[in-house]
Amino acid sequence: MDRDKFHLPGKHYLLSHSIGAQPRTYDALVAETFAGPWRETGAAAWDHWLAALDHFQAGLAPLIGADAKDICPQTNVSSALSKILMSLPERARRTKIVLTEDDFPTIGFILKQAERLGYELVFLPGGERLADPEAWAPAFHDDVQLVHVTQVYSNSSVLTPVEEIARRARSRGVFSVIDVAQSAGCVPLDLNHWAADFAIGTCLKYLCSGPGASFLWAHEDTAARCAPMDVGWFSHRHPFEFDIHHFDYAPGAGRYLGGTPSIAPFAGAGAAFEILGAHGVSEIYAHNQKLLARLTAALPQDAFLSTTRQGARGSGAIIKVRDYAAAETALKEAGVIHDARLGGLRVSFHLYNDESDVDALTETLSAFL
Repeated sequence: MDRDKFHLPGKHYLLSHSIGAQPRTYDALVAETFAGPWRETGAAAWDHWLAALDHFQAGLAPLIGADAKDICPQTNVSSALSKILMSLPERARRTKIVLTEDDFPTIGFILKQAERLGYELVFLPGGERLADPEAWAPAFHDDVQLVHVTQVYSNSSVLTPVEEIARRARSRGVFSVIDVAQSAGCVPLDLNHWAADFAIGTCLKYLCSGPGASFLWAHEDTAARCAPMDVGWFSHRHPFEFDIHHFDYAPGAGRYLGGTPSIAPFAGAGAAFEILGAHGVSEIYAHNQKLLARLTAALPQDAFLSTTRQGARGSGAIIKVRDYAAAETALKEAGVIHDARLGGLRVSFHLYNDESDVDALTETLSAFL
C-alpha cells in the first residue's frame, strides 16, 4: 500500500507487532518541530513544543476514534496504567481487580502493586475463550473495582469483544481499562462510542512512531471522579500559576500528564499519523486480514500457535516449526524479519506489506513444518 513511505529493514519486514517501521519523513519532522526550534530559539521553543503535543493528540484522535481533549501523552503503557490505578476512588467492598493470564507481563507487574492497597487480583484463563464475552463474567461482580481488557493479545492474537465487555462493566459499576497496544493503528477503535473508562496504548508498534510516544485516554466523566497521585505541574489546571500551596487538577485526561513532558517522540509521531490517516484504520485492517488469510491458507492449520479465526484475530501470527534454529537461519537468509514467542516464529502484517512478503515467508518455512 505505502511501502515506499517507510524504511523497511531486510527484504520482508514482518515485525510491526514489536516495532513499527519508521516513516521516511520522521527525521525531518523531528528536526522541524523539536530540534530546530530548540536550536534557533532556545527557551522560546516551548511554544513549538507544546504545539507538537497538541498535534500529537489531534493526529492520534481519528486513529483511535477519540476526541483530542480526552488523550493524554504518556511515556509508556506501564506509566499510564500506574497512574490510572493510583487515581481510582476508594469504594467499599470493591476489592478485586480482574486481568488475564495472557496479558503482557508489565500489566501483571503493575497491578500486582495494587495488593499493597488491599486489592486482590483475579486472573482469568487465557486462550481463544477470551473472544467470548461470557468468559469475562467474573469481571462483572459487585466486588470488582477494575477490569483490564487487552484488545489484541500479543501471544495469541486473540481479538476480544472490548465494546461488549466495557458496556457490561459500566452497567455493573466496574471501571474498565482497554489495552490497545497491539491494536491501535491496525484494528478499528471507537473509544468515543465504547463504554470504557480508560484506554492505554503505545505508538511503538502499528502506529509506527518509536518508543516514548504512548497515550492514556480517559472518559471525561470518569476522569472527573479520579484523582491521580503521580502529578506534576502539567497536571495543574493552570500550570503557569506557580503557587506551591495551590494545586487544582486539570480537567479530563490532562490531569494524568504529570511533570514536564518529553517532546521529541510526540513531535515525530505525526509522520506516521499522516500516512495511516490517509488510508484509515478500517482499510488497513482489511488489508492485514487479507494477508493473514493468504498465510493461513498456505500453511497447515496445526502449524499455528496463535488463533486463525477470521474476525477474532489481530494482525499477527505465531508459527510452530520442527527445527526453530534452522528455520530462523533460513528466514534471516531470505531477509524475512521476525521474532520468536512461545517457541514459535512470530510475524505480523501492516500497510507496507504485500503478498510477496507472505509468499517469501511460506516458501521459506515449507521445509520446516
